Amino acid sequence: MEPQRRWINRYQPQTLVTGTMLLYLEGVFSIIRGSEVLLLLGLLMFPSGYLVANDKRVGWQMAVAVSSLAVVARIWIYGFGANLFLALLFPGVLLALLLHPMSREHQRIWFD
Repeated sequence: MEPQRRWINRYQPQTLVTGTMLLYLEGVFSIIRGSEVLLLLGLLMFPSGYLVANDKRVGWQMAVAVSSLAVVARIWIYGFGANLFLALLFPGVLLALLLHPMSREHQRIWFD
């Protein structure tokens, strides 16, 4: 019997489920924005979200790296102006969800 593949894993903690959905959503928004850096980061968010949903540790590590780079890229693109808060809203929440103790503990115990 083949293992079930999923886009969203409802059996994971709420922080990881929300983080997975936000990876897909932020991936779409990053692609639409059009900057080369954001385009690349947006494209990397889709496979990392899929791997997190399928309990792969490399997916969680990739998601943390990509969301961290998204935060750094937004600071680099927008500087420390008034628009920075809005630009960091989604990537910051995404990074916080992935690094939440509940998410880290779940991936440490259950992910391959």
